[in-house]
Amino acid sequence: MQVTSKQLKSLEVVLDKVFAKIGMDVEFTKHFKQRINDPRNKEQITVKELAILFKKEYIRWGKKIAQMGPDAEAVMKDLSSDINVPFKLEWNNQTKELELVAKTIMRKKNFSTPNKQYKVESFKSFMGK
Repeated sequence: MQVTSKQLKSLEVVLDKVFAKIGMDVEFTKHFKQRINDPRNKEQITVKELAILFKKEYIRWGKKIAQMGPDAEAVMKDLSSDINVPFKLEWNNQTKELELVAKTIMRKKNFSTPNKQYKVESFKSFMGK
């Protein structure tokens, strides 16, 4: 089942509350919203998978990502679901917050990029169990 704009907006509101703790706001680009439902992902990316990815990234890398500062680019990479989210950081003068702008999303096993990669794994290995 395809992810709707309403579902992404609801997730964005939740993520904003969480990431606000480290001075960040989360935004999804128009391209991201189109790409989440792209058949090239082979298996549909779900809102649940996306929420889990962001939760793992926040716990494992949130502070390091926030320290990258404006104009930085990197990729969130979930090794358990093969979901990759290239993002950029932008300073918002109005809100005085750093925005984490998710540029696109794809499910791809061997995604490569010259940018820094913030890798996370399954919650079991992630939580040290």
